[in-house]
Amino acid sequence: YSNLLNAEKKQLNMKSSIICCILATVLLSLCVFNADAGLRKPKKLTPELEAKFEVLTAWIAYRLNLKHAKEACVGEYGFSDELATNLVKIKVANPSDREKCYVNCLYNKLVFYKDDAINKQAMKESLYEIVGEQRLLNIVDGCLNAGGTNACDKVYKFHACASPEFDKVRSDIFLPDE
Repeated sequence: YSNLLNAEKKQLNMKSSIICCILATVLLSLCVFNADAGLRKPKKLTPELEAKFEVLTAWIAYRLNLKHAKEACVGEYGFSDELATNLVKIKVANPSDREKCYVNCLYNKLVFYKDDAINKQAMKESLYEIVGEQRLLNIVDGCLNAGGTNACDKVYKFHACASPEFDKVRSDIFLPDE
């Protein structure tokens, strides 16, 4: 039963990756090509659309990296997909040390935690186009002293501090234009 469940998860993950790629391709096609002409004449993106496209592209790249990190860490820790998602979303009351180490695993796979410290440079390289450099630095700097008694606890407390701020960024990105 476990092998069947893992195969179904892999198939679902592959489908979600394909859907993300198709969505990006469709968005690019809609932005770049003039659909009315029928000849697919290239059209220059407005600066606003170009900026949105860059953010969307960076978002998709980050989500794919996170997906691969999650798959590796779920495999390592043997957690259910639901528990893993709830840990990342800070929805687990009083997480165990092992559960905190799962979040640490993600940060290590994403290279957001390296040499016993939050890796600001890696976070900047991965997230600045999505979050904006100054906003990212404000979030990271504001959470660096969140505490922690060991590496897993330190990363989890940093994540618990930063996650609500990153959720606000995600809401800003995906709100419809007014």
